[in-house]
Amino acid sequence: MKKVYLEVVEWNKSLVTDAIENGVDAFFTNNAEIKKNISELAKVDVYLIDDLPDHINFFTLDSKDAEIKAAGMPGNIELIIKTSGWTIIPYENLIAVRENILATVSSVDDAIESIGILEKGVTGVYVSNCDSECMINILKTVKSKKSNMALTVGEILSVEKLNIGDRVCIDTISSMKDGEGMLVGDYSNGMLLVNSESVDNPYVASRPFRVNAGAVHCYVMTPGNRTKYLSDLRSGDDVLIVNSKGECYTSVIGRIKQEKRPMLRIVIKGNVKDFSVVLQNAETIRVVTDNGSSKSVVELKTGDKVTIFEEVGGRHFGHKITETIDEK
Repeated sequence: MKKVYLEVVEWNKSLVTDAIENGVDAFFTNNAEIKKNISELAKVDVYLIDDLPDHINFFTLDSKDAEIKAAGMPGNIELIIKTSGWTIIPYENLIAVRENILATVSSVDDAIESIGILEKGVTGVYVSNCDSECMINILKTVKSKKSNMALTVGEILSVEKLNIGDRVCIDTISSMKDGEGMLVGDYSNGMLLVNSESVDNPYVASRPFRVNAGAVHCYVMTPGNRTKYLSDLRSGDDVLIVNSKGECYTSVIGRIKQEKRPMLRIVIKGNVKDFSVVLQNAETIRVVTDNGSSKSVVELKTGDKVTIFEEVGGRHFGHKITETIDEK
């Protein structure tokens, strides 16, 4: 999800409260008293504009030389950019070569434009020089924008019962619907859309906040086009929720449950290669089918169509890379 930073010139408790409730990522101010007041309201980042940490830098993009300089700065530095003159092409050039770019905006239209440049968009927006209502509208608009992933259809080749294994449940702070869940796979370049436990049944209560995600070794797709091992996830981590159309949004993990359970290995024929995923063997574990509904893993049969994600290449510490790699 895109970041939103707000510049607060005068103390406005209502603005700050509304911003915190709507997911603002940080505040910026030149007033130490305002910084203190915000910090007392909630645990949120607040920065003094004249005393910024090393990883944040204001930058004026007013020439090709400035663009080249910005492109060459360390990638871990967040560049809060103000343009002079051209507002699209310079951002396109920077987005193509680096991350951590925030556009300075003062209207909803400017914000929408900046987060859509090159489809990927800037990392976030820095909102200044507009009134409180405008700031909250920008915040809500940017935070409500969902990204998309290109999902395809795979075919079930086999379902094999395995021994007891260590299974991971991901309990989020969001309630999901049928057809929503997380992308999970034995391999980083082939994943199955595992449905949330949002479907009612006569034996146990539904858990719409939960994805019973699979064995500890599996990969799960996370925000920013990264992957993590299920075993590495912790409370407070961001996780990517995906629906059958490929629409995505970020949620936060409230709890991880790792328990020993009987498992299944599901082999899927993809468009790039065959791949697999190990899930718990239980009626409540469901996967998303090609029509957007879900089906229990114990009912899967050879030839069933399911929703999958595939890509060419591999991952290094969760980052996509292009190299010769063969996962078996």
